[in-house]
Amino acid sequence: MHRGRVGGQMYRVLIFALLIPMAIIGVMSISILMGQMKNRYEEQARAENIRIKSIVFDITSIVYTSLEPIISSQEYRDMFSSDSYAVVTKGRYDALDAAVSSIIRTTAAISSINIYTNNPKVPTGNHVINVGISGAERFGENADKAAGSGVTDDPFSRFEWYNDIDHSAWDSYTCIHVPLNEYENDYELALVRRFNTGSSDNRAYIVVTVSTNYLRNRLLTTDNYMLISLDKHPVFFSSNYNEREIEMPEFEGNGVDEYNYMGDMMLDGKLALTCISSFVPYKISSRFFVLIGDYNAHEAIKDIMRGFILVLLLALIVPFVIVVLYSRYFTTRVNTLREAMHRASIGDYDIIENISGDDELTDTFMDLKATTQQIREQEAKFYETRIHEQQLINMQQNMEFKMLSGQINPHFLYNTLEAIRMQAIRGGDRGVATSVKYLAKIMHYVLESTGKSTATLAEELTHVESYLQIQRLRFGERINWNFYIAEDFDTSRYFLLPLLLQPIVENAVSHGFKDMDQNGHISIIVELGGEELLITVNDDGKGMSPQQVKELNSSINEKRQENDGKGAESIGLYNINQRIKYFYGGDYGLKIRSNQGKGTSVELRLPINTYDSDKCTKSTVNYVGLTG
Repeated sequence: MHRGRVGGQMYRVLIFALLIPMAIIGVMSISILMGQMKNRYEEQARAENIRIKSIVFDITSIVYTSLEPIISSQEYRDMFSSDSYAVVTKGRYDALDAAVSSIIRTTAAISSINIYTNNPKVPTGNHVINVGISGAERFGENADKAAGSGVTDDPFSRFEWYNDIDHSAWDSYTCIHVPLNEYENDYELALVRRFNTGSSDNRAYIVVTVSTNYLRNRLLTTDNYMLISLDKHPVFFSSNYNEREIEMPEFEGNGVDEYNYMGDMMLDGKLALTCISSFVPYKISSRFFVLIGDYNAHEAIKDIMRGFILVLLLALIVPFVIVVLYSRYFTTRVNTLREAMHRASIGDYDIIENISGDDELTDTFMDLKATTQQIREQEAKFYETRIHEQQLINMQQNMEFKMLSGQINPHFLYNTLEAIRMQAIRGGDRGVATSVKYLAKIMHYVLESTGKSTATLAEELTHVESYLQIQRLRFGERINWNFYIAEDFDTSRYFLLPLLLQPIVENAVSHGFKDMDQNGHISIIVELGGEELLITVNDDGKGMSPQQVKELNSSINEKRQENDGKGAESIGLYNINQRIKYFYGGDYGLKIRSNQGKGTSVELRLPINTYDSDKCTKSTVNYVGLTG
């Protein structure tokens, strides 16, 4: 039942965080990739179209300009307009024949050049054809080159090239049939240029056909399907040799001059990415149309898409399988951890299993084992502490019993001390009387503190004051002191353990001023530090070395046994420190600092306590700047 929780979460995370985003990214990537691939192939088709147009434009320009020496020659013009055929004219005729032959030899793009004239004085020759004076007649030795009978008034009308040109234009492109052999014709591009004879009666045209084989050698450098047509004529060039005089596929454009098409089209029964555009040749108003079809574009795009989809499926399936396997592995580890935690929750801390892996889950399992071990150790320490506390209670009860057993009747003791004091006064010994008075105060406070857990700070300071007064009677000017307490600090409102300060002051007198003859000074500073009551006892005695301070601080914090052989001077400080820690907790106690030759400072850190647990009467004595 519980295996499905973690496993189900991992499956949901897989679906929503991995599979769905990857699927969305994959679909978007496919769409973008298809668009980019299509754009790429469109650019390739467009570039190929531009290449074909450039070559055709270059070829037609070469053909056009190669005729300029002939068509612009005034001698040739005069020859075709002359009414006689003299010796001079014969020389021009021969020169024309040589010039045409030279152009054919030097221009590979030109298949043939023929000059047609109706001037009866110009005979038919190698490249000159006299068409006669009537379209119904045949004239000259090569008159059979005419296409057939034409219009009676126009002998040129018998020729195919003449019927498809603009008769008002000087230069035109057309397409004509050129015999290849007895049974087959070729359909070639032809350039027709008219000589400016200056006569409407005697006319002459030069007709140049462009070699289809030359076009094929220049244009067919790729596997793309290619068609080239002129104006409304059928296609005069196709990359498929068997296709002749087919019609250019219909298209839709923004007018012929701005025609441009890019898209899919059925060519020769197959779908192809097609680019059709047009251009105007050099100095002639005709328009050529160029079609480029790429049959491989769609198949290439489909192949890439199939590969991409396969990679996408693998990218989805492989992570899914990995997550499923890891989910089972992870769920097994979680169940092992859960079982161990359940056993620990019912008190069974004997966890002997181990969890595979090296990650946070393994660390958690190891932490659980460490925690159960610590719990077992804490239980053992708890029982040990309970035994120790019971021993302390028994020890304290035994000490209190001994103290009660040894107590003297306070009234008898006070009366005796008062009798001694009065006797000293009558004897004129004021020093003894004063000593007895302070001794009575000290004994009274000690006896009153027996069995109590708290005393006011004012009472503690009074007790210290009595002790120091006695020490002054004993040592004279060797003992001096000051209490530094803020004026608004009411010492009667704060409670602490009784008999804490006097042993510290006694330690300063006994050890700090041991080798001093005079001017020993003790200062007691009382202040609040946040949530703590800080009481500092300073003396300007001989001080201690750093090593001694370290050993003393260590000595008052470590466990002591009776007759352990350690210095007796630290017993009092040890007892005070242990009383504070037992009563208030380990965060409180004594801290000793000292500089050799400059004095010692003992700091008591106590919690702020304004509650009298013994409900004793609070003293109203307030020591402010009390000086001895």
